[in-house]
Amino acid sequence: MKSLEQYWNETYQRLEATPTYDNWLDKYWEPYLSAYSSETLIVDLGCGVGNNTQYLFEHGLSPIACDISEEALMKLQSFLPDIRTRCLDMTTGLPFNKGTVQVLIADLSIHYFDEDTTHRIIRDLHSVLKQDGLLLVRLNSTSEIVNIREGDELYRRFFDRGEIEHFFDGDMWSYVHIAEYEMDRYTNKKMLWEIALTPRPE
Repeated sequence: MKSLEQYWNETYQRLEATPTYDNWLDKYWEPYLSAYSSETLIVDLGCGVGNNTQYLFEHGLSPIACDISEEALMKLQSFLPDIRTRCLDMTTGLPFNKGTVQVLIADLSIHYFDEDTTHRIIRDLHSVLKQDGLLLVRLNSTSEIVNIREGDELYRRFFDRGEIEHFFDGDMWSYVHIAEYEMDRYTNKKMLWEIALTPRPE
């Protein structure tokens, strides 16, 4: 099986993609995001070509766009040259100080890992967030399994509500929002979970 880095670099080499967002962040604008400025530390993990990064930039914010794929980040910078980028592998830890990040976005980017790695990544997310920080996540739903192509080279994890509550433990996280719904951006309809959380004190 290819590494995630190799898989996504090869994917973005052949992919003709431009930033396209579906306004899922709208519901968080007034209660949370509108209070922040371009100086606020906001991190878009697994940013790809910059769907969420573009949304934030157009709303006056200045996220750090992070991805394991250098190819994705080069494409993102061709569209959004003023955005800071960082090539990183979430499995080796997050390069942000404890309690410094105001908003973390992980949109369809943390469901590629085995159980132990997933737990470790989520602990890292909790660690770098401020006490009043916000984590916004979208995850593959178990209802999405029917769309997986035979022979797909990429490991994926699928979540139901029980799995979400297993990984995002109520002792560590307070739930702001949780919902399962269908996404229209892909050729096949995509089922996903969206969750918004704030960290509980350690």
